[in-house]
Amino acid sequence: MDCYRLSFQGPFHVDGRGVGFYEASEPFIRSDTLSAALLSAWALLDPGEAVQRASNPPFEVSSCFPYWRDRLFLPRPVASIALRLPEARLDEHKTIKKIQWLTPELWRQAAMAAEHWSPPLTRSSGQAMTVWQGVLALPSEFADGLPEQLWAEEERPRLAVERTSNNPVESALFHFSRIFFQPEGGLYFLACFENPARRIEFEAALSLLGDQGLGADRTSGSGFFTWKQGQPPELPPLTDGAAIALSLVNPAPEDCQGDWLQNAKYNLISRGGWIAYSGLRRRRIRMFTEGSEFARPLRGRVVDVTPNLPDNPPPHSIFRDGRGFFVGAGERS
Repeated sequence: MDCYRLSFQGPFHVDGRGVGFYEASEPFIRSDTLSAALLSAWALLDPGEAVQRASNPPFEVSSCFPYWRDRLFLPRPVASIALRLPEARLDEHKTIKKIQWLTPELWRQAAMAAEHWSPPLTRSSGQAMTVWQGVLALPSEFADGLPEQLWAEEERPRLAVERTSNNPVESALFHFSRIFFQPEGGLYFLACFENPARRIEFEAALSLLGDQGLGADRTSGSGFFTWKQGQPPELPPLTDGAAIALSLVNPAPEDCQGDWLQNAKYNLISRGGWIAYSGLRRRRIRMFTEGSEFARPLRGRVVDVTPNLPDNPPPHSIFRDGRGFFVGAGERS
């Protein structure tokens, strides 16, 4: 497993809804967006195998998660959200409920305890867990020197422009949101390769993507980044027990056998969006979100989301990467 840390040179905008919703941007990047961007950059370097790579990528990636200096954060396991706090700690319920990101130490605790997780955010324990920016949690001994925010969201008014004439549209004012990270923070993702020899090509595509920009509004300087390899977080290995997703997952037919959803804990998200340079929308699909837990890891699949438009077909087939990137949930008593 390889870890790649992205340091953004400016802001970025990612539309998590895929509907051209500019007023808000997610502060992290989903695995299907990252995979598509990497494959698009790779196609410029080696166009001959572009369609084959898109339908069967030679890599698997997690979503991009926040980091600060040497502290990595992971998406909170869905199973831990159903809190069972004792009556004496009910005043902490709202604070704990809002937490979205955990350091690997806390993530392992939450993954193993599942719905019985009891975060050490208590007066008697002296706040052994510190909540940062309302949504990130880390052990209090690592909280010294934290800035007020790891990222900040900026919203600016803009005037819509008519595509054909390039003239402003009267009264068509909208707001555009961008995410700024602290200089010592950014996003990281995990990657695996069936053939380690493809890593060099993958990293060349990643470098090109950093120069092109990731996300929307690249012509205005958004999304540019540099990258370097880092140490991956210590995570439980996959076993015969429960597995937790670190990516979006669209299950393959062979995944949907028997009692595959028994005792599963998951959230769902609808993914859509525009086809680049075409003005066409790709077909929407549903996926399991990061942090979802299943009795066994799901293989997932790459889905053909090419719209069926006989009178105006897109220039090429469009795929969305829904393969699962899973780790173990740890040993449970």
